[in-house]
Amino acid sequence: MFSHGRHDAAKKVLPDDWVAYYSPREGINEGAELRRFTAIGHVLPGEPAEREMLPGLPGWYRRVAWLDAEPADIYPLLDKFAFVTNRQHWGMYFRRSLFKIDKADFALIAAAMGVSDELRKQYQS
Repeated sequence: MFSHGRHDAAKKVLPDDWVAYYSPREGINEGAELRRFTAIGHVLPGEPAEREMLPGLPGWYRRVAWLDAEPADIYPLLDKFAFVTNRQHWGMYFRRSLFKIDKADFALIAAAMGVSDELRKQYQS
């Protein structure tokens, strides 16, 4: 699910896209701060579908082949990202919730999560 399960967000993510999930906290607006990338995967074929995110709260999602990966702290990556042009306000970039980054930035995230280029290539068509 993307952008708290919004349908328009699930439609923007397409089959064969790659996604890295950033978690500011343990839960939705609650829990301890994480500030880590916590999941990385390859979007599978098919259309968005709806399901219950939390009791009584439906949301839209896409099927994703999630890779085995380790959480990666964001702080060591901030000065390396092309999309972060102002490190003091790096959190503003993530408030958009769903946004596109270039391949080099995605490769930095994947490497920090322990996902090799070879493993990612196994999932590409």
